[in-house]
Amino acid sequence: MKKLLALLLITTLVMPLSNGLAAGKREPKLILLPMQVGEVSQAIQGEGTWRSEHPDIAAVSDQGVITALAEGYTLVLLSNKKNEVTVRCEVQVGEKPVPEEITRVIESALADWAAADGKPLPRYNEYTKWFNPAAKDGFGWCGAFVGLHFDKAGIEMNKEYRAKNAPPLADGSLFAVRQASQTKLYEGFQSRNRLSNLPRPGYYIIYGKKGSTPYTHVGLITAVKDMGEGVYLLETVEGNLNSRIKRYSYLYDSLAERKDRNIRPIPAEMQTRPDEFNYEYVKDFYINVFGQTWY
Repeated sequence: MKKLLALLLITTLVMPLSNGLAAGKREPKLILLPMQVGEVSQAIQGEGTWRSEHPDIAAVSDQGVITALAEGYTLVLLSNKKNEVTVRCEVQVGEKPVPEEITRVIESALADWAAADGKPLPRYNEYTKWFNPAAKDGFGWCGAFVGLHFDKAGIEMNKEYRAKNAPPLADGSLFAVRQASQTKLYEGFQSRNRLSNLPRPGYYIIYGKKGSTPYTHVGLITAVKDMGEGVYLLETVEGNLNSRIKRYSYLYDSLAERKDRNIRPIPAEMQTRPDEFNYEYVKDFYINVFGQTWY
């Protein structure tokens, strides 16, 4: 059985990751738990009431023991007497295949990277035109770069998903937000409870910058490899870095003691494709959270 991966995250996010946590309250303890069908976790400590949002995927006992029943993703939550979430378990059972539409998003973004051939793009480009044709002076287009490819793939992108009265979102359905601002993208994913610390291909990456905003930059995950012990090898494609489209490959430590130090280089012997990837990530950037476009 895989080792239980647990971490109390002390974050700088201005909004909670889970429903039921009021403004000003402490963030819940976050536990990341990759499992396989049939696995049973150790009991998770805490007092209150346990519930699984998808008990058909992972069931939880009154003692906090989680049993993986079917492939998929679910949240398992512990709430206190005030109905405040005190423990938030992200449970990923197995590895469901990447949806065809998400594969098209990734392929489209990589095709644009190849076509750009390392050259800088003007501030008024196809990505800024897509989001706001009137912005002749351009704007930071990292979010628009990702969003355009979701639009091309035919994935519904509704600005109103950020509104309090946004239409319901089906569990695990394809999802994106028609926004370019990093903060608004975060709000859109947060409004539908689609923020995660477990990476999957096709997820948005929302980066923060040390000593600055937790919403600094946006990228797209193109591939993920589980290296064990909470560490993942990520491959990404990202726009508007020195006005260019770039690819990166690095290690993301989901259990880093300090969240602002959760990115590190892959070993030198694995850096075999320098024509494709940058192996040193942007100084002072870290991964804040992922936007779930599917699960």
